[in-house]
Amino acid sequence: MKCEAPPLVVFDALVNQDNTYFLKGAPFTGVAILAERGIVVSKKQFFNGQILGDYDLPFIDIKGLELLDAAIDQEWDGNFQLIHEGKPFNGVVYETAYGWVCDVRCIIEGWELDGLSQHFHKHDCYSELIYGAGPLRYEYIWNEPSVMSYYKARFQAEDKRSLKLAFSKENRLRGIYIYKSIDDIFCLNAAVDNSPLKITSFSDIKKLPTDNVIELSLQDVTDIKFAELLPSLLGFPVNALFVSNVSWSILYELNKHAWVELEELSFHHLVNLTLDEVIAFRNDNFKKVNISYGNKTY
Repeated sequence: MKCEAPPLVVFDALVNQDNTYFLKGAPFTGVAILAERGIVVSKKQFFNGQILGDYDLPFIDIKGLELLDAAIDQEWDGNFQLIHEGKPFNGVVYETAYGWVCDVRCIIEGWELDGLSQHFHKHDCYSELIYGAGPLRYEYIWNEPSVMSYYKARFQAEDKRSLKLAFSKENRLRGIYIYKSIDDIFCLNAAVDNSPLKITSFSDIKKLPTDNVIELSLQDVTDIKFAELLPSLLGFPVNALFVSNVSWSILYELNKHAWVELEELSFHHLVNLTLDEVIAFRNDNFKKVNISYGNKTY
């Protein structure tokens, strides 16, 4: 899976030795932000201490100044609107600490947008990318620059339909999480250029490296959507399934399309049936599956 997030530093944090750039004694790989009097004039990409060329941060198309945070007046009104030189600021602000760029914020008329945001769990690890594209909001989390933790695409409208993928420390898929439905998400993903991880179908997900088994969550998915989604998900080795509600329809679909790896069915609510009926159905049809309900396992 080629999906990396380079560390960002201030250019002055690098040490040039015979045209090789070092950070804390090691040849630098990542991106350096070069500023003059607080104004960003260029962004350079490095590999093993060598400059590869100019670098454009993805998904930032804000027109205006690009400033290090030290160049901002740090004047905010009561609504936290960013003011610079007496006016609401337009542009990009790079917050820095100890030579690292620890946050990148897009500002329009003084207000922060859902552009590129970046936060460090530790000083040498880029961890978070958030941006909006059309009706969708994307979130990426990295454990390390080359190790993704999770990907999420969700509608910014009130229904918040979403698709989330979780990954292990070895960069292998460990969970698929669907909220309500993923109608239109694949199609809209196809129209977004330069995505760090482009997911346009279940086939794209199946191409990702996986562990032996994964978790599957279909939260607030209706019985109809459950029946529609299930055939496409049967190709994944699922050992734990979470659904918000369990109905006879859900149980019949599971019986019809059972995963051989399934070990646990977990849910919050029962719809027109009792827990005893669920357990009896399990005993008759998929005996090896544990039932998790109300913080208890049956």
